[in-house]
Amino acid sequence: MDSASARELVLGLPGISEHDHFGKGAYRATTAKGKPSRIFMTLWVEEHRAVFMLTVEKQAELHARHPQVFFPVPNKWGEGGATFVELKKAPEKLFREVLRMAMENAGAQL
Repeated sequence: MDSASARELVLGLPGISEHDHFGKGAYRATTAKGKPSRIFMTLWVEEHRAVFMLTVEKQAELHARHPQVFFPVPNKWGEGGATFVELKKAPEKLFREVLRMAMENAGAQL
């Protein structure tokens, strides 16, 4: 997975919008009420990373299973579930699985 592929995959999903978030691409979906969801992912193109907004439990589970791919963002956001994914180490199937988790966590209609 690379940044361009991740962006293309996410924007190819129905109801997804992209916004600037402190110089990073931020992605929202549509809720069941037709409103924008919370941000479920940001894309750090130059760093070859994405940040998924997960629960703390999912973050811990993913880090335990794939410690070279997923790890907490090293700040207060990370303590709340913000999780880095090393895109070069993430197979597409795994990326899609975690993308779905992040979208559900953000209240997206799937």
